[in-house]
Amino acid sequence: MKMRKGQAAIEYLIILAVVVIIALIVIGVIGGFPGMTRGVSERDSAAYWAGADVGITRYFVATGTPTTQLIVRNNKLFQINLTNITFDGGNGINYTTGVLISPGSAISVNMTAAGCATGGQSFSKNVVITYKDATYGVQYTFTGEKPLVGTCQT
Repeated sequence: MKMRKGQAAIEYLIILAVVVIIALIVIGVIGGFPGMTRGVSERDSAAYWAGADVGITRYFVATGTPTTQLIVRNNKLFQINLTNITFDGGNGINYTTGVLISPGSAISVNMTAAGCATGGQSFSKNVVITYKDATYGVQYTFTGEKPLVGTCQT
């Protein structure tokens, strides 16, 4: 059988299309493309914030009177002076003199911000933490790349 000139090119294109389709299916099965998901899950948020420069290892957001409790950990290699934490650019907690946190240590922070209307409701808060190098006084502002995500408690 004699093959026509265009037949080899068409067969090549068909095989290439099949390979591309299979590759897209595999990518979709193993997690898709970054940024194509609906949002950040609680697990992803908790993992991100636990390892952040100034980490939030545990958090509790209550209903009614807006109350938030955070466990904030210093993941830096030097002592920091925590000065401010805000949610969604709004009111947060502002320490006028700051709170010293040694490397690897954690403190409990109570805030009157970011409450929820009902228990069981999901929340997603963008967090900005301001701190200073306790030795040199250099101020840093850490803006989380992922929001703090969770479920409101009663």
